[in-house]
Amino acid sequence: MSRVTGSLFGVKRAEACIREANVGTWLGVLGISLLFVALRWHRCDAPLIRDEGEYAYAAQLLRSGIAPYEHSFLQKPPMVIYSYALAEVIAPTVFWAPRLLAYLFAAGATVLLGFIVRLEFGAGFALPAMWLFTPMVLLPGVDQSIANTEMFLLLPLLACFALYVFSRHQGSSSVVWFLVGFFGAVALGYKYTALPLLTALYAGWSIEEWRRGTSPGVLCRRWLFGMLGGGIAGMAVLGFFLVRDGGRHLWECTVLFNRAYAASSNFGLHRIWVRLLEFWADWWILFLLPCSLFIKPRGRVWFWIAMFLAAWLTTGASYYRQYYVLVMPFWALLTAVAIKRLACWAASRSAWSEMWATRMFTALVLVMLCLPDLTTVVPTKQQLANEQFDPLNPFPESPLVARRVAELTSPQDYVFVAGSEPQILYYAQRFSPTRFVIAYPLMIPTPLSRTFQQEAIRELERHPPSVVVRARSHTSWLDQAGTPPDFMNYLDKMLAENYERVGGYVLGSQNGRWVEPLPDQDLLNASLVLFRRRSVPGG
Repeated sequence: MSRVTGSLFGVKRAEACIREANVGTWLGVLGISLLFVALRWHRCDAPLIRDEGEYAYAAQLLRSGIAPYEHSFLQKPPMVIYSYALAEVIAPTVFWAPRLLAYLFAAGATVLLGFIVRLEFGAGFALPAMWLFTPMVLLPGVDQSIANTEMFLLLPLLACFALYVFSRHQGSSSVVWFLVGFFGAVALGYKYTALPLLTALYAGWSIEEWRRGTSPGVLCRRWLFGMLGGGIAGMAVLGFFLVRDGGRHLWECTVLFNRAYAASSNFGLHRIWVRLLEFWADWWILFLLPCSLFIKPRGRVWFWIAMFLAAWLTTGASYYRQYYVLVMPFWALLTAVAIKRLACWAASRSAWSEMWATRMFTALVLVMLCLPDLTTVVPTKQQLANEQFDPLNPFPESPLVARRVAELTSPQDYVFVAGSEPQILYYAQRFSPTRFVIAYPLMIPTPLSRTFQQEAIRELERHPPSVVVRARSHTSWLDQAGTPPDFMNYLDKMLAENYERVGGYVLGSQNGRWVEPLPDQDLLNASLVLFRRRSVPGG
């Protein structure tokens, strides 16, 4: 009788544990969702920055039947244009709609990461990885409050890894390889730098298939299906531009220029070292915890360590923080595995259950991740004011200047933004006479910069703009010691001979204001200056 009673008690206890785990899972998902919203809600409608303006303007061209790359110099492949165009179609009057779409992509990537970790390591590993991944991608310090390419790229990239993991546990097939090829090409359609990570995935997957005894013929067939999926997606992404001009302008912008750009001072070992030091200062716990995995590592841990290292290659040793977003899923995965191992060790030496030890350690690490960025997550009024009126980045004043531009011009008039503030063109819904809506290809010293400057000069002479907005911030130009002087000399001459100063946005100690007409004494403090073409006698 006591044995039966003990068995019933054990069953009831197991059922109670299952109920507790289910409740904990749903509470965990709710908590992650609330954290996701908390990290983004106060920044989702912030003014567009340069990158976003560049993508939004390219989408504006595409929706008007005008080909980007030919008419806007864009360094990224076309998928980001399609994403912005989709957001503009869904919500045409909401300038920050692409951010909402990007956040949906990030949320989907978070779910896929949980799926990957659950299949690879077990149910108890998924939520810690998802908890960690959320701030690692969305904290303001990672420069991802904007809808940049990496935010969109995460979803198709993790879809490839989710399909790979699914095939490991449910059986591989040519259909899965086809889908991985398809999503891999979509990921490359956002950014070519995903190639090292995708290459590492396909290589590791092929080696695993071969070790399992898959015949060379079957493996070749699966590779063919993968290439078929990639080819179909590639044609869908590139087809419009291949038909237009054989992809000549796309190649020039996204390959030739980027190859020269990668050789500039914005990339290199000294840059990645700076970023590593910054990550260490804020997230040192993420460096220490995964190191514990080298103590009696499990077989699958080695695979994900390899993917983690391959992800660092996608950064290109860049100065820009958003380039490091592709490292975060694998970093979060390895840290979650380390937390689970630490919780198992702690539970074996205390009265804690492994579940509660995991929750406690995850919460502790989460707090340590968020603390360095706490003031930017919940900014003070002064911090918001400083962000709003930054002399280096004239983003908040761009909508006001764009309204004045729209008042002075018709939709048929050309507007030239001298600098790298294409968000003004998007706000005003006007078109540029030159494809160089950002100045960086003209200014960054590369073998192409002088050729680009001469092209921009010819286009401005062929289609004189009715209005010119000149940005005065150095970060809008990035002119350097080796920058050819041709374009700046031409711009100064053109404005002096053919244009009159209308007004400008003048920065103050606490805020800024539009001043029209703009006197000479306020010119030095103006972030954006508006010029109008003088009327031609008899014309």
